Amino acid sequence: MRRAWRWVTATLLSLSVVALAVCLFLFHAIRKRVDARSPHLMAVSLPAPDLTFQTLDGQTRHLSDFKGKVVFLDLWGTWCLQCVAEMPTVQQLYLHYKDDPNVVFLIVSRLDTPQRVTRYARLGGYTLPFFVTRDDDIPPSMYFHQYPATFLYSKDGRIAMEHAGGANWADPSVISFIDELKSRT
Repeated sequence: MRRAWRWVTATLLSLSVVALAVCLFLFHAIRKRVDARSPHLMAVSLPAPDLTFQTLDGQTRHLSDFKGKVVFLDLWGTWCLQCVAEMPTVQQLYLHYKDDPNVVFLIVSRLDTPQRVTRYARLGGYTLPFFVTRDDDIPPSMYFHQYPATFLYSKDGRIAMEHAGGANWADPSVISFIDELKSRT
């Protein structure tokens, strides 16, 4: 009987190691794909629904609170591989604009607790402004059935760009797009 338990334990341990290796390989492949993918920055001008979200300490905020500024809004989750893979590029873009009072970043997690997002940010070394929301608070027009879903809003509060899926947000074309939005009156 003891021998059978050792065999079961060794088999489970071996399967765990193989599963971990496969997961790491998949994550690395997704990360490479995301880093190579520049977002499609086709300018639009659409009315923006008002998204409600919470700070990690529970204060309610609204997208409309940031009218008058260019807003980078990323709907994501710690459970989403493409979201996690693109986050370093979002951090790079954020660092480029973090001292600019005319650009606001809203990194809004869905289906995550504030504690999980805080832990993710701490482990990843991210300084991004993270928030959480419930699916019920996301307007239907913002559902793309794929995450991450990223939106850029012009200063007049309208959607200037929307993108579904992971992308390299540190791409120079994104900086040019945001700078162009900032220059509009």
